[in-house]
Amino acid sequence: MRSSVANTHGRVLVTGAAGFVGRYLVSALLDDGWEVLALVHERILPKHLESDALQVIQGDINDLTFIRNAVSQVDAVCHLAAYIPPNYEDSEYAERCLQVNSLLTLRIAEFAVERYSRRFIFFSSGQAHQYSEAPVSENAPLYPAKRATYYLTSKLVGELYLEHLRYLNNLPAITLRVASCYGFGMPEKAVVYRFMKCVLERLPLQVWDGGIPTYDFVYVSDVVQLAVAALTSGDSGIYNVGSGRAYSVIELAQAVVDTFPEKEVPIDVKPPLDSIPASFPALSIEKAAKTWNYSPLSLKDGLAKLRKQMEQALSVDSNL
Repeated sequence: MRSSVANTHGRVLVTGAAGFVGRYLVSALLDDGWEVLALVHERILPKHLESDALQVIQGDINDLTFIRNAVSQVDAVCHLAAYIPPNYEDSEYAERCLQVNSLLTLRIAEFAVERYSRRFIFFSSGQAHQYSEAPVSENAPLYPAKRATYYLTSKLVGELYLEHLRYLNNLPAITLRVASCYGFGMPEKAVVYRFMKCVLERLPLQVWDGGIPTYDFVYVSDVVQLAVAALTSGDSGIYNVGSGRAYSVIELAQAVVDTFPEKEVPIDVKPPLDSIPASFPALSIEKAAKTWNYSPLSLKDGLAKLRKQMEQALSVDSNL
């Protein structure tokens, strides 16, 4: 069990606590002196998070009586739970996206209004902006019509509901528009994970669509540290949380290969077979930098950190 830090802030509910970002956030909150009420569905939290300041509750976030009771026990809410469809382009999942990512966000926020919560942090997506060559600010046009429309629209609707409650009921809500988040423990389907795993196994990196689509990649620890800061400081509103730079997939592949110079792994670039997936722009992080001195890791430094963690995990596994 981890050593307890004196409770200096109060109690916070974390939905989606067993997810990739959620696990890091729970750890950071405990380190910062929060008591954490962690809501999980099916997955459990890792042993290293066990603490006297952590209470884990298991249940269905769609059970409004259950979630209302959870919100009534805390001073603040970090809402990470979301429905991520198995196929972003299949309209079959549109209703489910709206139900969980939009309407459920509204209900949880209304419970926070009832509770007079000190802060409501909503983890949204930084990929709903209309594409731009330059980094996009929080006020840039939003038009997620070309890619992952059903999911991104549902997150955007959740944002609008929160902003409405902020104006109508003075809910102290902060929306974090998070870029493509990576780090140790990320989903295995993530492109960063796939590339890192290939290099560790000395396999060629398969890059599709000519490696043309672009993304803003942000390291998970930078995201959660900003979220922790946002619980106790900063004006309510919407903030971008990215790196401030977009990389094409081929640039990412080269950066991963450069992280392992001794392995000399080739990159196999496949030309586009059909239309090229839409790119996502870099997120301007000027507002977050001014508010919380946000200064994220570069992609190079983030990948170096990830390499160390993945190699340590492989070393532990090989010794079992």
